[in-house]
Amino acid sequence: MHREIEPFLEDHRAETAYIHESSYVDTPCRIGEHTSILHFTHVMAHAIIGNHCFIGRNVTIASGVLLGDNVRVMNNAQLNSGVIMENQVYCGSSVVFAENRHVRAIPRNISRVSPTLVRLGAELGPNTTVASGHTIGRFAFIEAGTIVDRNIPDFAVAYGNPLKFAGWRCECGQSLPIQAPNAPSSSSQSETEEEFSCSYCNRRYLRQSRWKVLQLTQGDTAFDSHSQSDPTVRTAQNID
Repeated sequence: MHREIEPFLEDHRAETAYIHESSYVDTPCRIGEHTSILHFTHVMAHAIIGNHCFIGRNVTIASGVLLGDNVRVMNNAQLNSGVIMENQVYCGSSVVFAENRHVRAIPRNISRVSPTLVRLGAELGPNTTVASGHTIGRFAFIEAGTIVDRNIPDFAVAYGNPLKFAGWRCECGQSLPIQAPNAPSSSSQSETEEEFSCSYCNRRYLRQSRWKVLQLTQGDTAFDSHSQSDPTVRTAQNID
């Protein structure tokens, strides 16, 4: 006997959400309170969009994408399956999250989804391309036109193709007086812990290593000090 398979996600669109009549939102999806979806956007089934989000024009949000609260996705962005954005992420115009690593035009096996995680408060500049399966750290800043092909530490500033690191930024957006991780330095300097403070907001930071900066001031979010160390993926720490 044929048995109908129930969707894993219950369809829900908040009454306060705005969806332009030219956009397509497949079912089932979850659209949060006070979220706006502008012209010619396609949100595929089983996507979840949080509260107070802004989705611009001509955006594609694939099945399985998860967006937190207060996320801004600007015009022409493409979010493929496996993309997860935490709260307060800014995704600039024409940002592309690449297809999963194992996709073929005529697949012999079911393709595996490689989750791509963009953490709290990160900012992705326009025309950035993000390879699947990587993590962009909390409050990291990705300059326009960057190719992200490795993990990005919290608070780091990255740019270019091939990717380079320009330094560190505070949660408030101001530059921190910390040497860029890829700048030449002695081994003793790279292993010494050192505290810094932001000249604008006085938040304090601790540089634990050449590739890890932790925020010391108490905030609303609990920071995981182990989130940046994963030797099984290509990261900033093990580039050639």
